[in-house]
Amino acid sequence: MRLDRGVVMRGRALLAAVLLACCALAAFAPAARADGDPGSDVLVYQNLFVTSLSGVSVSQQVELANLLGSAARDGFPVRVAIIASPDDLGAITALWDKPAAYASFLGIELSLAYKQRLLVVMPDGFGFNWPGHPAAGAYKLLAKVPVGTGGNGFTTATVTAVRALAAASGVRLAMPSAAGAAPSAAAGAAPAGRPAAAPGGVPVRTVARIALIVIAALAAADVLFRLARRFGPRLVRRWGSRLAALAGWLRHSVPATWVAVSLVLAGTTGIVIHAVAGAPPGDGSSAQSELLADNPGLDPGASLSGPAPGFTLTDQFGQPVSLQSYRGKVVILAFNDSECTTICPLTTAALLDAKAMLGASGSQVQLLGIDANPKATAIEDVLSYSQLHGMAYQWRFLTGSLPELKSVWKAYSIGVTISQNQIDHTPAIFVIAPDGNLAKLYLTQQSYSAVGQLGQLLASEAARLLPGHPVVRSQLSYAQIAGTSPAATVTLPRAEGGTVPIGPRVPRQARLYLFFATWDQEITSLAGQLDALNGYQLAAGAAGLPSLTAVDEGSVEPSPTALTRFLASLKSPLWYELAVDRSGQVADGYQVQGAPWFVLVSPAGKILWSWEVSTSGWLTRAALDQHVRAALAHAQ
Repeated sequence: MRLDRGVVMRGRALLAAVLLACCALAAFAPAARADGDPGSDVLVYQNLFVTSLSGVSVSQQVELANLLGSAARDGFPVRVAIIASPDDLGAITALWDKPAAYASFLGIELSLAYKQRLLVVMPDGFGFNWPGHPAAGAYKLLAKVPVGTGGNGFTTATVTAVRALAAASGVRLAMPSAAGAAPSAAAGAAPAGRPAAAPGGVPVRTVARIALIVIAALAAADVLFRLARRFGPRLVRRWGSRLAALAGWLRHSVPATWVAVSLVLAGTTGIVIHAVAGAPPGDGSSAQSELLADNPGLDPGASLSGPAPGFTLTDQFGQPVSLQSYRGKVVILAFNDSECTTICPLTTAALLDAKAMLGASGSQVQLLGIDANPKATAIEDVLSYSQLHGMAYQWRFLTGSLPELKSVWKAYSIGVTISQNQIDHTPAIFVIAPDGNLAKLYLTQQSYSAVGQLGQLLASEAARLLPGHPVVRSQLSYAQIAGTSPAATVTLPRAEGGTVPIGPRVPRQARLYLFFATWDQEITSLAGQLDALNGYQLAAGAAGLPSLTAVDEGSVEPSPTALTRFLASLKSPLWYELAVDRSGQVADGYQVQGAPWFVLVSPAGKILWSWEVSTSGWLTRAALDQHVRAALAHAQ
């Protein structure tokens, strides 16, 4: 039996078209690449990212570069990303119109190479990030700076914002000038951060991607055609009658050429659209991914690769521990200050949550901590932290000699500094795969209410890496959890039963709050100081001072019974109200950045004064009275 040659030719055309269309459909799948963020690629090695879409001229770019260079020389390093359109975000266009979320994302992307200030400028406002530092003050300043339109608007807004931030840090920057500087880009060249473009404005790498896909499709078609020529006769002898019937149908019923042309056009169009526009943002969970990107209290994590640097250190029981010994398990590795009372307790609470959320599969996950306090490296330091946080038998908290620790910090790009006798370090959590390769990096944010969400993120990443991908026993939304405003009245559980009202009262009056956690005992005489505050409370009414309410940070306590045990150890009962903030929302709303932490609130619910005990020390009774009176007087 012999098939009609015209039908064969049309069939070959149809086959090639189908193959090309399949390639086009495959192109729509999420690309196997990194986040595709051009800003993070550029800001690794220079201080300004700006593209031609912004309208910022070459002379204005030089002006901005001069300003940023001057700021760095004066001790105020800052890098700036001007994002004029969604195209400037590459594949992460979900962060368009979300400068704060993008600033957080960018800070994480650059964290292994750059750990200083980042400023993001978008048409709808600014984003700011400085790892390990609160951003509330910066956003308060930036809220006063308008962002105009076009290149002039972006340039003016950037200059004003950088100078305002620098001035708030005590650095006075002169107005920048473009004089005397070499242009950063030659005329006609792509501006910094912008891929080179082929004629017509399409990036060269986009054209290359299209060409590769088309070549691959044609090559596949050619291979199949050659196989058909070789094995076709056998198929004809065996299936001749059916092929003849198919040939007749193709000849009379289906205009194969039209089908081929249509499929070629559809496939090519799909390839071009995908190549130019890019894959849809997100990692597949869509809604959750968008919520995660919008949540300033939660780091979505940065993907890593390559072997995790090895180490051998000593745990809280004096036993040697090596990373290599946990090959075959998922390792969640956190860098913690052994005397920290600010962000580290949030990290350890999230680690415990993550392991609990994995159920029985948690046995395949090893929690490790490495001391990031160069002034507290003794075994007793890591043991004390572990015991007070309920972690003694839940993880291995490692320490060593200072040179040993510095070597590990350097290997993992952990910044550790001592400023005014206070420790500051990168609050990093690394997830390491069973094969010993780095998988993900998370940076803990100062948000008490997001601890559970961070635990779920860690558990989900561990489950992704474990055999069988166990189910995570948690279904928390990644939406930002709003803090409780001091202007709102809420009730919290009382430590010894009942409830305690928090917020404005009737009659309206100022209120003094002390936020604390039982693990504050590690670095301060918590019991004695709480007892001393009985004297303040006893005299407050007669002295015209606001009443005191203590709030235990239940969201980061090691167990539900930790506070009860602590109170039982006190020599005398407390004479002021003691509430428990189990969600962390009150602490977040009252802008608590550590514990113990005093907050004075006006009758209208405005924060008038705050005091961080861990950095500034406990106030004497007289000093506390003086600070409270001064804040009240200043508010009038």
